[in-house]
Amino acid sequence: MILYDEEEYLQLSGIQHFAFCRRQWALAYMELQWAENVRTVEGKLLHEKAHDVMSREKRGAPKQNHVDVLQLAAQAMCLEEMLCCDIPEGYLYYGKTRHRERVELCEAVRQEVRDMLQEMHGYFSRKYTPRVKWSKGCNACSLRDICLPVLGKGKSAEKYVETHIAEEN
Repeated sequence: MILYDEEEYLQLSGIQHFAFCRRQWALAYMELQWAENVRTVEGKLLHEKAHDVMSREKRGAPKQNHVDVLQLAAQAMCLEEMLCCDIPEGYLYYGKTRHRERVELCEAVRQEVRDMLQEMHGYFSRKYTPRVKWSKGCNACSLRDICLPVLGKGKSAEKYVETHIAEEN
């Protein structure tokens, strides 16, 4: 187990961002860049109403990837350490399906969380923001205008310069 000094602690909420996109995590959690969009505002409002039994507006839905599972596992691992207990399972509730989904917190998921946290600490200690890797998820990202993922879609700057120099000769 690696022990970190308090100034090296990372926000637990960052694991879901990191799993979604390493660059998004670095921009938000290291460079403190943030921008709101419809999805972030809706998410904030839904979190505020999460424990309001009268609220019927929760729209969260299961995701294609397992970023929610990783976030849940990370939270459970922290609780286990704090409370000296074992948490073998957890539940994710999605308002869209109005269904609780049981999640087994198996060793494979826990190891993925540990590996991800180690990678996050590596980036954090080096103050390294990963390069753009465009994906379909970029279209919905609130940091799209800060990150500029379209720059990672095309040719490299070096290729661009080489092409234009060759055209001039």
